[in-house]
Amino acid sequence: MAEHAALARRAGVAKALQCRNGDLLRLAPGEPAIIDEVPAGRLYKDGALLVEAEARTVADRRRLGFVGIVSVALVVTDRGEIVGEPALELTGIPETDADGNLIARIAYDAIQEAIGSMPRPRRRDPDAVAEAARRAVRAAIGAAWGKKPLCHIQVLTA
Repeated sequence: MAEHAALARRAGVAKALQCRNGDLLRLAPGEPAIIDEVPAGRLYKDGALLVEAEARTVADRRRLGFVGIVSVALVVTDRGEIVGEPALELTGIPETDADGNLIARIAYDAIQEAIGSMPRPRRRDPDAVAEAARRAVRAAIGAAWGKKPLCHIQVLTA
């Protein structure tokens, strides 16, 4: 902006103002001047909404597009036992690693190992189970792929 003002002065502009994004200028009547400040910044059109570029949803979408997401649903009894098999859904993640191993299987095995290694009393806590599964999935896929996906773990109690 300083260079633009200097160029204007060299071009013969008598009063060249140096302003920033958001500065409100009065050009006439009288001398040009900065008279106020207005909100300024980047906006994104998100469906029918306008959101600020710094909004969390924008960052989340960027990250989601880069690393994908794993959704896991599992059922735990009040005694800390897993009922059935965990259900996994991988979105935006490669199907296999460099050695041809299924990444879904890698994630599944990581969940089984993480929950199996938890003391039974801790397995009664759905939040502890979800956090253990989340960490295990992120670490296992990170080791296989080199990127750690977002993980959404849903623990249901029976």
